[in-house]
Amino acid sequence: MKKTLIALATLAASGATFAQATISGNLGMSWQQDPAVTATGGHTQGLRVNDGEIYVSATEDLGGGMSATARGGLTIRGRGTAIADRDGTVTLMGPFGAVTAGAVRSCGNLVAVQSGVVTGTTYSSNESQNAVPLDKCSMVDVVAYSAPIGPVMVTGTYGEFGQAVGYTIAGAATPAGVVSGTAAASSVAGNTTGITFTDLQGIYKDGPLMVGANLTVFGAVGPFKVVDGVIRTRVFGTYDAGVAKLGLGYQNKTGGSADQYVASVAVPMGNAVFGLDYTARAAQGVFDNGAAGAAAALALSTARNGDKASSSVGVGMTYNFSKTTNVNASYITYTDAGANALAAIAPVLDTEYRIRLLKSF
Repeated sequence: MKKTLIALATLAASGATFAQATISGNLGMSWQQDPAVTATGGHTQGLRVNDGEIYVSATEDLGGGMSATARGGLTIRGRGTAIADRDGTVTLMGPFGAVTAGAVRSCGNLVAVQSGVVTGTTYSSNESQNAVPLDKCSMVDVVAYSAPIGPVMVTGTYGEFGQAVGYTIAGAATPAGVVSGTAAASSVAGNTTGITFTDLQGIYKDGPLMVGANLTVFGAVGPFKVVDGVIRTRVFGTYDAGVAKLGLGYQNKTGGSADQYVASVAVPMGNAVFGLDYTARAAQGVFDNGAAGAAAALALSTARNGDKASSSVGVGMTYNFSKTTNVNASYITYTDAGANALAAIAPVLDTEYRIRLLKSF
C-alpha cells in the first residue's frame, strides 16, 4: 500500500491520471568471479551489484472490461553506476485479448526453461552477452497480440532490433552504415541493422505441465540482407513433479546456424531450492556471404563462422528467508565457449561463481 501511495503521489505531481500505480523491483549484492579469462590468464573477482532494477506500473480502468497499463523501469546498481533504462511497454487489455507495444529485452524461451536457481553473471550484468552457448539476449522494439484459443495462449509479434549489433571482423571492413565495436553500438537506438522479425508462439499449460513452440521469420535490408528469410524454430517445456521441476528446450535456425539445447532440474527442499542447468550449442557452420554473413551470424546468435561446439554446466542453491528475500550460491563451468571468437567480442570462458543476497519488493 505504501509503495502504491508513493507512486500515486509521483504521478499526481506530473499531472498523470492513472487510477492505480505500483512500484516493484529488486536489489542484489554479489561476491563473484566473472567467467571471462583475462589477458593475464586470471579472472575479475570481487563485490558487485549486478542485480538491481526498479519498475513503475500504472493501470487505468477504461470500462467495458478494458484496461490500459504502462510499465517502465531503470537500473539501480550502486553508486557510480550509470543509470540505464529497462523494458518500457504499454498494454491494452480487453475481451479481445491483449495488445502490447514497447522496447524490451528478449532472451528467448530456452533461457526461460532453465532452473532459475543457477544465477550466473552472464544474463544479469550484460544484457546482450554473446559468449555463452545459448543465443544472446537482444534489445527489440515490438508490437504483440495475445489471446487464448482453447487451452493454448497464442501470441503474434512483429519486432525490430532496437539497437545496432556492434562487431569487428579481422581483415574485413565493417559494412557501410553499421556501427563497429560493442561499446559504440550500445548507445545506438533505432533499427540501424535493418533486421526485423515476425514470431508466432503457442503455449499450453495444464496443471504441472507446460509445453510451447514458436516460429520466427527474420527479415533484413542493407548490410545484413543475408539474414532475410532465416527461420528459427524453438520447442520447450517444463513439468513440475512436486519433488522436482524439469525443463527442456531445443532451437534450430536455418542458414547454417548451430542447433542449441537446454536441460534443467530444480529440486525444492524446505526453504531451499537446488538447481542444475545444462546448455549446449553444436559446431557452427558458415553463414555464407563473406564478412556480411559472418556479422549476421553474430547478430542473430552467439556463434560465429567456424566456432566449435560449446556447452555449460551450472549448479546452484537458493535459500529463501521469505517470499522476497533470499541468498543464492552458483557455480558454472564452460567448455570451448568463445574459444574461436575474437577476444574483443567474446573472450574465452572457463568458470564462474557467485554468492548473492537479493531483496525483491
